[in-house]
Amino acid sequence: MIENTGKTKSQKSAQYQIGLMIVIMIMVMLSGFLLVPSNDEQRQRMLSLLGTTNHGSLISPALSLDSIVDMAESFSERKWRVLIAGGEGCDAACEQVLLDTKSVHMLLGKSTGRVQRVFMPSSTSMDAKRTLALQAEHPFLDIVPTDLKPLQQLFVNSSTAWNMDSTRAVILTPDNVAILYYSDEHNAAGLLDDLKHLLKYSAQ
Repeated sequence: MIENTGKTKSQKSAQYQIGLMIVIMIMVMLSGFLLVPSNDEQRQRMLSLLGTTNHGSLISPALSLDSIVDMAESFSERKWRVLIAGGEGCDAACEQVLLDTKSVHMLLGKSTGRVQRVFMPSSTSMDAKRTLALQAEHPFLDIVPTDLKPLQQLFVNSSTAWNMDSTRAVILTPDNVAILYYSDEHNAAGLLDDLKHLLKYSAQ
């Protein structure tokens, strides 16, 4: 009788542990589902809750760049992106941004493949020779010369007030929504920290 009672208690304990594990799994899945933002307001709230610690400047409202990147093959995959644009041609300041973002990309380690760097210079100020030289220096950088006026118009109507006079780095979500930007007032370490934080809470 004592042996049977012992087995019953052991079985009850095992069932309790299995039940607890199932409840925890369900709660984790529900939390992940509820955290997925469905609109701009929720994206901004998510960024605040995740605590980017203001390394980058929030873009308000968050801007969809679908109309700008829709025809570019470089944006065909769903990835987090660091978009570099602005400035006339690619001067010393622009080159520094490219080098900084290159270092950040490498320091992401195992998450490097989840992020893509895209440089969008003005198509009127970037010739083929200059493009090839930059491509040789930055082999994992996608260079997409384009007309920057439509991009400028999008950003002017946001909190960035960016008129493309200087080079900036912008974080895009996998659905091509611009959420954070980095000017010469920010540093590369902040960009790295923000990317790591966003990737940690993203399924993509």
